[in-house]
Amino acid sequence: MARTKRRTNPVFDAGELRLIGGEARAERALEDADSVDLLVWNIFSTLDTHRDRDWLAYRLEAFGGAGMGAPVRLSLWTGAEREPLLHPAPGYVAHVRERAQAAGGDDATVAAFAAPVEVPVRLESPDVLALVDVTVDTVPVGRGGRERVVELVDAGLEQARRLGKRLAVATVYQSATAASTQLSSRINDLRDPTALAAALPHRRVVPPVTLREVSWRQLLRLWSAEIGYLDVGGQPVKAFLEHCRARGLLA
Repeated sequence: MARTKRRTNPVFDAGELRLIGGEARAERALEDADSVDLLVWNIFSTLDTHRDRDWLAYRLEAFGGAGMGAPVRLSLWTGAEREPLLHPAPGYVAHVRERAQAAGGDDATVAAFAAPVEVPVRLESPDVLALVDVTVDTVPVGRGGRERVVELVDAGLEQARRLGKRLAVATVYQSATAASTQLSSRINDLRDPTALAAALPHRRVVPPVTLREVSWRQLLRLWSAEIGYLDVGGQPVKAFLEHCRARGLLA
């Protein structure tokens, strides 16, 4: 009986993905048809090969706002295990500890809230630090069940302050889903400085934060328009785009 070859997802440079993202993440990208890691890797790792760095910075304004400028450093899956680590704000951890102690808890109760936070995509330009979260059709949840957008804003403000940069937080989601409607509504609410301050009661002052939302369809159109400037030679680009169409992420 002939042995059939196992069908896997169209992952670009799987060996490099294993080095950067780890074996478990690479296997999910190869095997899971709904893997968001596959999307992050294929799109953002190749955007980082763009030959025109000034134009790339302009295109990345979709995530970081008009302050993005060249050069832009792009890193994947940093914050929790890969440097630079993204720690929750000390004021937030103290706030959680105080509430936990009042309820009879101890430091072990606070551990989940105090652990470093991973961000799928980190963009760092001379003036802006942009943290990009990703999902398909679910609303992401942060450490200890915290609201994910607020978690990234709070932790990101700490790093942005140390770096002397402005903070932007963006979310990529699948449009026309219940999750996208909920996320879009909440992000729009948090653009109001009063609402953002209310979500961060442990902070006396909340600096301005750029909040962006991008659909996978928008991102894939952007990426497709730049293919000619990216190092994608020998990669299964056509198969990847077909994969995205089959998942409803691209028209």
